Amino acid sequence: MRLAPTVFGLCVALTVAPVVAADSTADRAAAVSYSQRVEARADLTLHDIYSAALALDPRSGLPEAYRQEAMALSARADSLLAGSPALALRHQTDEAGTNRGLRESEVNVELPLWRWGQRQASRDLAEAAAGYAEAHDRALELDIAGLVRDALWELALAEEHRNLARRAWTSAQTLEQDVRRRVQAGDLAEADLLLVRDETLGKLDEYLLATTGVRHAEKRYMALSGLPQRPADFSETASSLNTIADDHPLLSEARRRVERAQADLQRTRSAGSDSPQLIVGSRRDEEAISGIAHDSIGIGLRLPFAGASHAGPAIASANNQLAEAQSAQLALRRTLELALFEAGHTLETLRAELELAREQETLARENLRMARIAFDLGEIDLVQRLRVQTRAYTAERTLSLRTLQLQQAIARYNQAVGVTP
Repeated sequence: MRLAPTVFGLCVALTVAPVVAADSTADRAAAVSYSQRVEARADLTLHDIYSAALALDPRSGLPEAYRQEAMALSARADSLLAGSPALALRHQTDEAGTNRGLRESEVNVELPLWRWGQRQASRDLAEAAAGYAEAHDRALELDIAGLVRDALWELALAEEHRNLARRAWTSAQTLEQDVRRRVQAGDLAEADLLLVRDETLGKLDEYLLATTGVRHAEKRYMALSGLPQRPADFSETASSLNTIADDHPLLSEARRRVERAQADLQRTRSAGSDSPQLIVGSRRDEEAISGIAHDSIGIGLRLPFAGASHAGPAIASANNQLAEAQSAQLALRRTLELALFEAGHTLETLRAELELAREQETLARENLRMARIAFDLGEIDLVQRLRVQTRAYTAERTLSLRTLQLQQAIARYNQAVGVTP
């Protein structure tokens, strides 16, 4: 009995306060809901966004750098010499010794020569580097395509979450207004108004959270593409490929990396510890007593030998690079095959779930129609009415999300088999 005045006072206060509270929450929701920063445009395509993201990506300059490296390696392989020539100068006198007028001057040019097979190995390395540059370009394009797909579908799902939450909140407001009128008319109890008011606030909270999710998704999308617009339709058709092909961009890059490592190892082995040198020069000798000068031209050959201990570390390092590249290639194939299996399984599962969601949504919509009639006639209470409405909202939400998730799964399947927009 002591609690009765408190409960009665709370009920009276809430019968007056909901109108003001509803207006204030509506104002707050209206302020938050104005977050549409990315406009959907029908004239934009998925390829347009992909191209914009590719140009904006900080790694976009890497392929050109790799191509420049390949050109430099090719120029070195086409050179007549194995290294840079050197000029050697020597002058000798006996002024600090016997001082009898001895003078010797010598000028030599040292020309590094190619070892047997070294030049061809250098050409093979240049070709392998050019192939890797091209393969890396394709792999980068596929990676950026995956980022674009993820960003677009993340934004689409976030927007759908918000739209669904807004419709649920609007339905809850409509029901609250109906219950308030019936409470004022004496058809329903004050407790029903408290219950439906709590439901409205819960749906508003979901809407606010969903709106925040849209803002975050929009920010990530604009950071990736640099555009305040997105395609109105960016759905894809599932690729007919069902295996990881050998020309998959990521596999091609891994294979080219192995080929480059093999070529680099062969070049390192053929180079040895040092290059032979052809020495060409002139010499002038002045006799100590007569002062007669003798000019001559000479040619020499410098041949390094027993350099295995000095070349060993470079060869071992190149061999390690080859082993790492081969291991990464095997691991990548396994990863791609697993990703393809998961993408295909997810795609088939979502197709089945979508059919089930359609049936459930049809049943839930019919149940809601009947529940509304029954509630208006007083055949069911508010709690039962809210339960049916919640099930209908869940079924509608599931159907909408499964539709988008199926399209997202198709995009991820295309990404797994290596198809770019």
